[in-house]
Amino acid sequence: MTCTDHHNQITHTLHATCHAHAIKPLHSIESGSRAWGFASLDSDFDVRLIYHHTPDWYLQIYDEKDTFEFINHELFDVPFDIGGWDIKKALIHTHKSNAVIFEWLNSPIIYHSDDEFIKDIKHIQSDFFNPQTVYHHYQGMAKKANGELDISRPIKLKKWCYLIRALLASLWIKEHQTMPPVCMNEMFGLLNPDNIDELNHIIHLKQSHDEKYLYQLPLSMKIFTQHLWQITQNLNFDKKQKGDAGVLNELFRKIVFK
Repeated sequence: MTCTDHHNQITHTLHATCHAHAIKPLHSIESGSRAWGFASLDSDFDVRLIYHHTPDWYLQIYDEKDTFEFINHELFDVPFDIGGWDIKKALIHTHKSNAVIFEWLNSPIIYHSDDEFIKDIKHIQSDFFNPQTVYHHYQGMAKKANGELDISRPIKLKKWCYLIRALLASLWIKEHQTMPPVCMNEMFGLLNPDNIDELNHIIHLKQSHDEKYLYQLPLSMKIFTQHLWQITQNLNFDKKQKGDAGVLNELFRKIVFK
């Protein structure tokens, strides 16, 4: 099955699933290693969705579930799932400078997008970006991945790529104080050319094998990993005033009650 076939099948499944749940999709993307630029031959499809209900759903005294999950491991020859957030939850997390929602809004692989919504939210997303908060998110990812690695031995490249991407994102925030790019190779401008060549070689190896493939990092990449870890630890950023929740309230009402 070609990439176009995959995309069409996912889009069809997405719309059918939204219809079954009586929700309207606003923005749906690929997350995880496929969006980050280092998918293996057998990488999962991790589809993520922002959606909304009819107005009446929001006008009740008790809140209902504001997420949903759809899993179908028979759709493709690799695991496939859709995870969704209601628009209200998504906007609350935007106000909290949640890195996950920023990544969803800027994924390079898009299955569905409401042009008006994405234009409005992208226009204001930088107002809610807090470098310290997003830095802590990527440091948490880095610490988790690092705790599951022993680079002195042959490793599965998935966790190492997770680690490098999280550390590069931390370095990006240090250098630019903006949201890091979703695709890892867009951050390679932070590095010297020799490191870039080696990284691209390793990413090509990961893309060419399944996730069970074991690889012994060369000494240069071990040193690179340790250096990147050291220069991205315990960073502090100037406090930034939180964006105006009223702007998000207006966007919420515009989307749900139009």
